[in-house]
Amino acid sequence: MSKSGKDSLLGNKIAASVLTAGLVFWGANRIAQVFIPQDTPDHPAIAIAALPSATTPQTATAAPGPASILARLASADTAKGKAFAQQQCAACHTFTQGGANGVGPNLYGVLGSPMFAHAGFSFSDAAKAKAKGDWTYDTMNDWLAAPNKFAPGTAMSYPGIHNTQTRADVVAYLRTLSASPMALPTPAEIKAAQTSTQASAPTNANGGTQPQAAAVPAAPSLDQLLTKADPAKGQAVAQQECSACHTFTKGGANGIGPNLYGIVGDKAFSRPGFSYSGAVKAKAGQPWTPARLSAWLKAPNSYAPGTAMSFAGIKNDQTRADVIAYLNQNAATPAKLP
Repeated sequence: MSKSGKDSLLGNKIAASVLTAGLVFWGANRIAQVFIPQDTPDHPAIAIAALPSATTPQTATAAPGPASILARLASADTAKGKAFAQQQCAACHTFTQGGANGVGPNLYGVLGSPMFAHAGFSFSDAAKAKAKGDWTYDTMNDWLAAPNKFAPGTAMSYPGIHNTQTRADVVAYLRTLSASPMALPTPAEIKAAQTSTQASAPTNANGGTQPQAAAVPAAPSLDQLLTKADPAKGQAVAQQECSACHTFTKGGANGIGPNLYGIVGDKAFSRPGFSYSGAVKAKAGQPWTPARLSAWLKAPNSYAPGTAMSFAGIKNDQTRADVIAYLNQNAATPAKLP
């Protein structure tokens, strides 16, 4: 140190410090490059498989058609088929040879005959567009399962027969309506139909058949059914199914059952001059609302167990609504329906 109190080596010390710091930084950088390479490796040490995209489009599969009935025809119950057809279809169709057309065509000999081409009957354009060849077991099965799906826009309002065995019974009955019934399916035809059904079933990721969850559409409410009810169809059903026991004219006499003029809104089981069974007396006096009439007409013996009315009921919801619309219209002052 000089006499003045100043360190004469201060500048050298500062320069040495800067140089030392630079050497330390350079050395640390070299060591880091040895232990932590900066070059990108040709192959990653751990390969991470790409996850499937959530937006990957799925292969669309066509909605499966109704189950085949070919294997069921040989053992089908034609008596049940006839009973079902008489119950559900007789309001619009006849089944006897040479029978007249009605709301729908006569069905005698329908199997094996040209599709939608019955003499004297005017089919809708929607039905004519599907008229390809003759009625086979398969096409009749598809038609009866869902008429509006088979021929969108068809004038036939019937919702279809959803139970596979019932369809088989009805088709087996229709087969008998002929002087020369169609031959039953051969084992080869049955096997081909089963193979086709299996082949059309969607598969899962492992190649196995993917079970389908049946989409069950919500049943329309009675109000919705009444909104589109057809009183003319209801009258045809009532005349066909009920006129043997009931009259419908104003002041008409009671028969096996009471007169039904103005029944909607009237007191239930209370028509003057008619003797009701003990089973229905508990229900007597309540107004015949559309809902009560629907329940009664659907299954009389369930509505009033032990009733003397032997009618099995109108199972089709829209047909019941049509009948209620007709009964409501058949009055001096019809009630206001939806």
